Amino acid sequence: MKVDKEIDVLHKVCPLPLITLAKEVRTMAKGQVVKISGDDPIFEDSVLDFCREGEHEILENNREGRQVSIVFKI
Repeated sequence: MKVDKEIDVLHKVCPLPLITLAKEVRTMAKGQVVKISGDDPIFEDSVLDFCREGEHEILENNREGRQVSIVFKI
């Protein structure tokens, strides 16, 4: 899968991952694909809520230990 932008917010705590994500998404075009990785305990739920609110399509949601990677289409 082609990813247009990868965002690494590992070791950052909310709300910083969401602030970073929102800032990056505003610079992208509809149809582009984003992969974001983080490990804050509420990271996964926050990003999934962000995607639902923005009507972004979730393509992958992977968890490995504390680290979560979510790929979605804008």
